[in-house]
Amino acid sequence: MHTVMLTINVNEGTSRQDILQEIEASGSDNKGIPGLIRTYFGMTADCKSVVEIYLWQSKSDAENFFTHEWDASVSRRWQSAPMRRQDWDTPLVVDGK
Repeated sequence: MHTVMLTINVNEGTSRQDILQEIEASGSDNKGIPGLIRTYFGMTADCKSVVEIYLWQSKSDAENFFTHEWDASVSRRWQSAPMRRQDWDTPLVVDGK
């Protein structure tokens, strides 16, 4: 498996409610994507950054998804480009249940 974490700066003055609305809209866009196992969305307490964490079946699945077009759509959604991308090999996922 492969994990990608994106940290995105949010425009100054963006409210928590605005962020939650964007996250809700984004969540439905992430259904049915080949190779995507799960997506997590989060935000900092001060609402200055959003994090999106993607768990993929493989690195190639992730690379097929994160295109220039996808970058442009994220830039439009958050009115900002992804601030930082981190990739990891993910050999094990443990469900805490």
